[in-house]
Amino acid sequence: MKPERDYQRSWLYRSEWELHAQYSTLNLHESWRFLAEVIGSEWFCEKFPATFKYLGSADWTTGLYGPQEYRPNGRLHYLHYGDRRRGLKLRPGYRRRHAESCGATITLPVWSRNPLTLLHELAHVCCWMDLHRGDLLSAHGKEFAGIYLTLVEKRLGVQDYEQLAASMREHKVKILTSRFDQHSDH
Repeated sequence: MKPERDYQRSWLYRSEWELHAQYSTLNLHESWRFLAEVIGSEWFCEKFPATFKYLGSADWTTGLYGPQEYRPNGRLHYLHYGDRRRGLKLRPGYRRRHAESCGATITLPVWSRNPLTLLHELAHVCCWMDLHRGDLLSAHGKEFAGIYLTLVEKRLGVQDYEQLAASMREHKVKILTSRFDQHSDH
C-alpha cells in the first residue's frame, strides 16, 4: 500500500515561517536537552508511549546524563542518549537545506535548530510510532498537524499554540485534534 500524498506540506511550512523569527537558534547540545525534556515529561509518556519507548532507553526515566559525542575522524557525527544503536540521535546538517527526521535520527542544519522546528521533527516520529499505520499517512497531513500543535501547546505554551493554529487556519492547513485533546492541563 502506498503512503498518502503530502498534499499540505507547503501550506504547513508557510504557516511555520511566519513564527520562525521569534525563536532563538540553539546549538546541538541545547537542542538535545530541549528534546530530552519534552520526551522525558510525564504528559509525553502518557500521550505518546510508543515514541517514548522508541526514543528513550531503559534508563531514560531514572536520569538524563546528557548526549554523548561520536567523532569519527575527529568530526562531530551525531549526539544521542544511551548506546550508539538506539535512542534519540541528533545530527548536524552540514551542507543540507532541510531538517529531516528518519527513524530515531533527526538531522538539523543550523537554521533549523530552534524549538519550533525541533517539535516539528519530533511530531514526525510521534506520527510514525503512535498512530495506526502512521508510516502510510501523509507526512504533513491533518494527523501530523494535530500532533504538532499538541507538542507546541504542551512545551511552548498556549500563546504559541494559538499563534501557530491561527497561522495554520490562515494557510488552510487541515488539523485533526480529537485524539490529542487540546487545551488539557499543562
